Amino acid sequence: MGKTSSDSVLVHYDVSGTGTPVLMLLPQSSGPAGRRLFFDGFAQHHRLVTYDQRGTGKSSPANKPLSMQQQAQDAIAVLDDARIDKAHLVCHSTGCGIGLALASAHPQRVSSLTLINPWTHGDAYLRTTQRLRIAAARALDPEQYARFNAALLFPPAYRREYESGFEQQAARAVHHPHNAIIIEQRLEAILAFDARPLLAEISQPALVVSARDDQLMPEWFAQVLATSLPHATWESFDGGGHMLPETRTQAIVSTTLIHLKQVDMTHR
Repeated sequence: MGKTSSDSVLVHYDVSGTGTPVLMLLPQSSGPAGRRLFFDGFAQHHRLVTYDQRGTGKSSPANKPLSMQQQAQDAIAVLDDARIDKAHLVCHSTGCGIGLALASAHPQRVSSLTLINPWTHGDAYLRTTQRLRIAAARALDPEQYARFNAALLFPPAYRREYESGFEQQAARAVHHPHNAIIIEQRLEAILAFDARPLLAEISQPALVVSARDDQLMPEWFAQVLATSLPHATWESFDGGGHMLPETRTQAIVSTTLIHLKQVDMTHR
């Protein structure tokens, strides 16, 4: 584990495993299953780098609203401190914006992109959905906001299967209340980011992964990325909702590892 300074903010990170480096760029939300199985699937084959975005986990509080480009600079600071010249980026949701911004600004640092449940820009649908989340964060108590968020991010069958876990998460939220101001800043940063002008110049191999039942960032965003990025392939899942790394862990890990292996073999 380590800490590095980015724009006078300390960012905490961890490194595990061996092999070609993989940097995880993930959102803050997670369900009862968490991310451990997802991380372990990569650490068995790669040098895995994870970090707490500023304002979360063990990293310092965010001292200002952050754009995707500024968050990409935090990721570069982590790679620099870990002495990693180049890494595969495995991105999910918000992390897709960070990854695209990083690949555009620092192409020499990126071996490939995996973009899971991505978005391209704040269209009318996404603006409506994200601002409903902002309104809910302001109006709902922590327990009810946790339930609202879970209903948006996870499909019904998965919530039913892990009902007790989601109930426990909602109960814990009472003792760890959300911060509506920080949530608004993070969601508005998503809406402010427009990846479309960047896509034609991103030359790294890309795997785009989506779910047909994603209510938050619908599959039309993945289609735009798959057709606009010069070297992209697209994997579409019948179900799994917005949180594919948790709801379809083994399938996503396997699909991504195949992609990373192909890239590594091509660029030996």
